[in-house]
Amino acid sequence: MEKYLFTNGTNAVREVQSGEELQPLIQSSGDPGKIRIWIFSTSEWMTYAEFSKRTVARVIPIKKTVSPIQEVKKAAGSSVRKPSGNFTRMSKLLVALVVGVAIFLVYNFTRVKWKIAAPLESMAPRPANVPLLDIDSLIQFIENTRGQKLDRVTSTNLRIRNSWPDRIQLQLKSERETSQAGSRFSGINITIDNSTGYNIDNALVELTTWMNGQPGKTDTLAFNNVSYATPATQNVVGEFRGDSLSVSFQSLRSKAFNFCYAAGKESNYGNLNDRWFCRE
Repeated sequence: MEKYLFTNGTNAVREVQSGEELQPLIQSSGDPGKIRIWIFSTSEWMTYAEFSKRTVARVIPIKKTVSPIQEVKKAAGSSVRKPSGNFTRMSKLLVALVVGVAIFLVYNFTRVKWKIAAPLESMAPRPANVPLLDIDSLIQFIENTRGQKLDRVTSTNLRIRNSWPDRIQLQLKSERETSQAGSRFSGINITIDNSTGYNIDNALVELTTWMNGQPGKTDTLAFNNVSYATPATQNVVGEFRGDSLSVSFQSLRSKAFNFCYAAGKESNYGNLNDRWFCRE
């Protein structure tokens, strides 16, 4: 199954699992010229025009169905004796009434009835690859090993890089409705509160839907130039169904204090004394 990343130049980057999920996003975009699509199998961003040239339309045959009224007409037409006009009209009215009542009963008893529940609010948990660290002991160890005292800037940046989950917090807020079918979430807002004192150049955030204790659908959001003065926020368009939602950082980068974090790494270059130091 083909996977894609989609952006219309205004909202967040969305990850979709198939072409069927991609089409509604394309159709809802106001300006096709701003659309950019990333195909995982090719690893490249392309315009909507380029993507359209690669897409092969599939025509799905439509199976002709016969309504209950048509079946009644067919049965009436095959009768040897043609009924009177009044009887035919009464039969049509009766069939229409029966069909209408049946549709109403089926709809009334099978439709899902949603009730407003308490909003969902959660913070991203501390990443498993960022354990708690005694920074004072680390600084003392480094100074003893080098035989010299660390300058104030190096010491401050070392503290920030290795205690960043306490200084860069990721929060999720969402409206929630419940029913016998489960829960659904909408009006989703994701906020990054950066209190490091430095700007974050870019951050990649993953939004995950959970069902029966297992992760399901995921969406990826990109934040750029996250200031330390005011929180950065994004709204997620659409509706998500499941037991719960969660957010997590996939990557973070700040040149200001040589910081590079990635969820899939233990260390950027193997020095566990300062594991999130960024050489670039």
